[in-house]
Amino acid sequence: MMEKKVLLLINSSSGQEKGKTLLYNIVEEFAKKNCELTVFPILPKSKKLNTENIVHKYRDRFDLIVCVGGDGTLHYLVNSLMVEKIQTPIGYIPTGSTNDFAASLGIPKDLKENIGGIVKGEPFQYDIGKLNDLYFNYIAAFGAFTKVSYGTNQELKNNLGHMAYILESIRTMPENLSKSYSLKITSGDSSFSGEYIFGAIFNSRSVGGFTGFPGSSLEEKLAVDLQDGEFEVLLIRSPKNIGELGEIVGTLLRGDIPEDHPYVSFFKTRYLEFQGQKPVEWTLDGEFGGAYKEGSIDIRKKAAGIMLPKSERG
Repeated sequence: MMEKKVLLLINSSSGQEKGKTLLYNIVEEFAKKNCELTVFPILPKSKKLNTENIVHKYRDRFDLIVCVGGDGTLHYLVNSLMVEKIQTPIGYIPTGSTNDFAASLGIPKDLKENIGGIVKGEPFQYDIGKLNDLYFNYIAAFGAFTKVSYGTNQELKNNLGHMAYILESIRTMPENLSKSYSLKITSGDSSFSGEYIFGAIFNSRSVGGFTGFPGSSLEEKLAVDLQDGEFEVLLIRSPKNIGELGEIVGTLLRGDIPEDHPYVSFFKTRYLEFQGQKPVEWTLDGEFGGAYKEGSIDIRKKAAGIMLPKSERG
């Protein structure tokens, strides 16, 4: 069997530093599968040891590029590959606090099974979003609680895992719910204007560990198609009182959103434009994605390929 050359990028700071603990096991598994491994630590603040720089420098030398870390680690890898126009298949060994996207893809939790799929499986082509000039894997969001993902202290995330997000959400709730964004949002033939506290364009079966998206059954809620060239859109208007807030929360928990709901909109889109009076901060896959007064989001159908065990999608 021909030896595969694998570039392994490891972000040891994500998810209680699981990457450091697992590194020997990961290297051993790839070696057993006859892979020649080149390992780089990812140090986001370093000029040389960041994903963009490493991918640019070694772009054509490997059969596989594998990242170890959280959804943010995968975000930077895919963004780099899209910018460089590289078709090299990728592998993902999730060690983050929530790993929403790994769950949506059906990546095996068992390390041996996952690495077996990365080396001997097949690429699953999935849709990628693009906000202005930045690509994202599964979510672009603004408003309430979006700062929690990239603003929560890394040490707190490492010590408390998913609970850190919940605690930070509760702590910032008054500020989050009082701040709204005046926006005009256009998608296809539909146009929405108003004051919004939250908006998300996503391609995932859960966001922040929450799976309460519209659908009458759990099966329907989990039937998000990662290859259909469309992302789901959820928009929440600003509540004027506690009663309206209660109605919003109740609707989201039920997961049943009527088309004419006064506060919550849910639909699919291939392309969306937004305009605001002030710059709106966006988070992309849990990472800070910039602040924009206006912009567009478009979906690139089946633009990235991630290695999965053959039986996973067979």
